[in-house]
Amino acid sequence: MRKLFLILAVLGMACVACTPTEITDDAKVTITSGDVVEIDAEGGQAEVTFVTEGGSGSRVAVKEDASWLDAKVESSKIVLTAKANSTASVREVVVVVSYDGAKASFTVKQASGEYDVVFEAKRLDGIYFGTEYSAAHNYYVILSDKGVNTDASVRPNTTYYYFDMYRNIDADEMNPIIPDGEYKYDAKNSYADKTFSESGSWYGKTGEDCKFVESASFKEATVTVKNGKFSAIIVMEDDTTHYVSYEGKLVATTYISTFYEDVEFNVEGATITAECLGDTYGKGQQTWFIEAVKGNDYFAVEVMTPNANSCSGIYSALASSGVTDYSNKFIPGLLGDGLVGTWYAKLTDNVIKGDAMAPIVEGIIQIDIQGIKGTINFSCKDDAGNNITGSVSGTM
Repeated sequence: MRKLFLILAVLGMACVACTPTEITDDAKVTITSGDVVEIDAEGGQAEVTFVTEGGSGSRVAVKEDASWLDAKVESSKIVLTAKANSTASVREVVVVVSYDGAKASFTVKQASGEYDVVFEAKRLDGIYFGTEYSAAHNYYVILSDKGVNTDASVRPNTTYYYFDMYRNIDADEMNPIIPDGEYKYDAKNSYADKTFSESGSWYGKTGEDCKFVESASFKEATVTVKNGKFSAIIVMEDDTTHYVSYEGKLVATTYISTFYEDVEFNVEGATITAECLGDTYGKGQQTWFIEAVKGNDYFAVEVMTPNANSCSGIYSALASSGVTDYSNKFIPGLLGDGLVGTWYAKLTDNVIKGDAMAPIVEGIIQIDIQGIKGTINFSCKDDAGNNITGSVSGTM
């Protein structure tokens, strides 16, 4: 009887050994949201997405060796929670994702929490050179608090950071948006993809006469462009660390507007003049030119309407192309032999000096003329994207 039990036991073991096993050699896990996750110094959450293929369908696991970061798997995403970084160093860790023996990884980078200088730029100007001087497409970017002139010359009492950036991505020359990515400072001036050159990247500050009273070269630097934000961590030649950022239109172009923030006004008692110039554009519409002046505030509005007797109405901006209906349009501000079209400006001794002016290029303008009283309401933007809003009223 004992022998029979032994035989049965052996047979049982044989049956277990012969049970088919799952083959997981084809298991695969892929990170679908990018290889690098950027987190601000103040910490917070970020999400990483992934997909799995093959395998047994077991649970995905994550591993990270950083006390400041927690990673949890939720369905087909990984939720990252980072603590605030109060150190002067950028923190970085590699997170490993495992699935049935297959592995993938991504890097989490957290910005430094302490800088010698923190500069939040109010204007991003730039010049897109394309491949005119280099194999990679050249985006020359200027961050500042007050902008540059249309010829990229500097303005008085302004702080500037210059970045001579290169990317193997073409751009629309009329709207050259700076491509997302991480760019490294290139002291060797190779003009390679995802770099910015030593020769064209630097920092400066101007005085009252527009001459630079302070300037410095970069020693080490990294630029990150992502989701409408431009940020740079720069170690200067004197070993101070600058954190520079800008959020808004990431278009490499210069602007006519000298304003670097929204403008809101409520002007009463202005002197308003309106003149019908006839069908000046040959579009079967009457062109009206309206000016309003009160103190140092100057407004010019040029509109097209079928009405030769009144300019009252609601007007939208005339598009640069594809227009078939020209009625009830305002002419966007342009520079010609002086100011052309629709503008807001500041006067100095009753003259436009060019230091405070904004071409109005989009939005809605409402004009209401009642006898000798007139009101002009603006809900507009200038060419730099600043909101130009308010009301002007006065006597015709």
